[in-house]
Amino acid sequence: METKVFKYPDANSNRAGISDLNLTFEGQKIAIIGVGGTGSYILDLVAKTHVAEIHIYDGDVFQVHNAFRAPGACTAETFPVDGELYKVDYFAEIYSRLRYNIVPHAVYVTSENIASFSAYDFVFISVDSNQARATITSALVALNIPFIDVGMGVNRANDQLLGTIRVTAATAEDNKHLAHRIGSDEVAENEYATNIQIVELNCFNATLAVIKWKKMIGFYQDLKGEYNSLFFLNTGKLLNEDFTNI
Repeated sequence: METKVFKYPDANSNRAGISDLNLTFEGQKIAIIGVGGTGSYILDLVAKTHVAEIHIYDGDVFQVHNAFRAPGACTAETFPVDGELYKVDYFAEIYSRLRYNIVPHAVYVTSENIASFSAYDFVFISVDSNQARATITSALVALNIPFIDVGMGVNRANDQLLGTIRVTAATAEDNKHLAHRIGSDEVAENEYATNIQIVELNCFNATLAVIKWKKMIGFYQDLKGEYNSLFFLNTGKLLNEDFTNI
């Protein structure tokens, strides 16, 4: 018997005639590390699937600039005059209107708490620290937890912006590509660590990541099995690499 995850019927799946495919998500416990610009859109998309639980991790507070690259719109009163509003609490309140089991964790993920992720079936990583990314990804490989890491680097060239969006997937069996896809050095120049973030790019980065996740779990057909994708903004080219199926 399907566990109830939504607070009202999923009329969209019924209307589209794909209710049976929702069994793909049944019982899954998902973790999202980082609910900033891209992570918040990952949450938005995953929240509308039939996964059992979504755990969101972020030690940052929700500030005014976050509102301009997050799903939906918040009021000015969202930002407290006294005290702080954690990102995870803000988003948990919003998405708990739709579904059950949105669990906020107002902490950063480190080597001290990563072992608890053995309870999850899949993890999305959306962080801006290479050292944190390296720690998290290596630990998840050791825990045999599949994951997707996202990154975005946007630079200004005179009066225009250019950049690259990255989606990197890995499992315990397929992870050798991580060594040349995800760095661990904060000192060296990192093309995915520039500070420019634009909402449609965050949304697109999240969309690519969620599509890849749905391929990995069998919701979408996957003929190539690419484990790394790069989208180049100025050419519109999507480059898929690190194939497992060919």
